[in-house]
Amino acid sequence: MNTQCIVYVSDVEYSFPTFLSAIQARKFANSKTDVCVLMSEKIDNFKDLQALLQEKGVELVDAADALTDCLGHLNGEHFQGRISVSTMAKLVLCEVLPKHYTQIIYFDGDTQIVSSLYALESTFVPQGRFFAARDYMSIRKMLLGGADSHYFNAGVLKFHRDGWIGQEALALFASNPDACEGKHDQGALNYVCGRSLTLISNRWNFPKQFLHLVDMSSLALVHYMAHPKPWHGTFFPWTEKESRVYVELRKAHPLFDALYRGISLDRTLMYKYRSVREKIGHTFSSAVPNPHVQGLLVGNYAV
Repeated sequence: MNTQCIVYVSDVEYSFPTFLSAIQARKFANSKTDVCVLMSEKIDNFKDLQALLQEKGVELVDAADALTDCLGHLNGEHFQGRISVSTMAKLVLCEVLPKHYTQIIYFDGDTQIVSSLYALESTFVPQGRFFAARDYMSIRKMLLGGADSHYFNAGVLKFHRDGWIGQEALALFASNPDACEGKHDQGALNYVCGRSLTLISNRWNFPKQFLHLVDMSSLALVHYMAHPKPWHGTFFPWTEKESRVYVELRKAHPLFDALYRGISLDRTLMYKYRSVREKIGHTFSSAVPNPHVQGLLVGNYAV
């Protein structure tokens, strides 16, 4: 029985990209690490999808009732816009996952795994500690010459079951959401983390906005936070290669294709316009890949 897992939590809307990332994780993870997707909502064709993903080494779990039990006390005012039960679920994973998992790795569904996860998997997290990488805004401030910040992104986490601060963060969010500064689960975790945080390299959680600044081969996971998304097309700074994997997944089976959610033509054209504008701006700027930026973003870390 494995004691480590890579876990995703998804609602129906985000299930398509989440399944893609989970399949990639299974490809790049050790056989002694389980990969599972917890569904926070009931999904059509669950049994068929479960069997299909099982063939690819990914376990699909109906966790809707369990997550409702853990998060049902939060009223609708807490979940405005895109914030949902699946977003907050990382805080209660210890209450939902089987107890034999002591080393828990959490990934957001809008990620792509692009190389081996070995170093992250093999580095043990002590009790009461967790791993996370700097958030996009923290990196941006550093690149612009600002002060270093330990504010982390909650889209990739590794923690020990014993001493995980999720319940403490959840209590803060429920009682004083303003303290989270509009960042919900991420804001709550940053607020209560204290000395339990161990910062890790952004090669494990690399914001898409900086892809043009580093060598892609140095990364393990790319996080496509914010819009646009690669399953909706190719937009700077990523390439057709990063979008093609979603096209291939849609073609792989009708069940995957049925889960795809597209965007309107107007939005596509807007993103294309922005993409061209940003690519031109980058071409004529001094922001080009260099060893200093490479080291700042992905180097000089224990993990």
